[in-house]
Amino acid sequence: MADPTISNTTSDQKLAKRSLKSIRKLSKLYKNKTKSIEFAVKEDGTAFELPVSALDDIETILKNLAEGKHSEIISEKQYLTTQQAADYLKVSRPFVIRLLEAGKLPFKKVGRHRRVLFSELKNYEEKQRRIALQKLQQLTKESQSLNLY
Repeated sequence: MADPTISNTTSDQKLAKRSLKSIRKLSKLYKNKTKSIEFAVKEDGTAFELPVSALDDIETILKNLAEGKHSEIISEKQYLTTQQAADYLKVSRPFVIRLLEAGKLPFKKVGRHRRVLFSELKNYEEKQRRIALQKLQQLTKESQSLNLY
């Protein structure tokens, strides 16, 4: 995970905010129209091409930088410690361990230590998001039927 002791400068944050606006605009313009975008560097004319699908990740990185946060790129095939998994889910490590022990989140053991595949962590997060959305929709329907909404 990223080192929280390293801080971004104010000028980096301002530049990231300006860049974020441009990336969002590009994303809206090109998202479903093309598979790649070509960029050129003004100073020396160096050109390179990026897949449009990378714009979401670049946007996330710039958003974090603009907020003074750090980003780290993690492969979906990377294994995380229980503490890293807890940090990602924004829950306590004991809570993650209870999820693992209850079989709600697959893991493997490396010696005595549990490791969670990042893709499994993302699947769990998405499943929880869908459950929360369903419950919210159910609650909305119930409140409408009781004329509370």
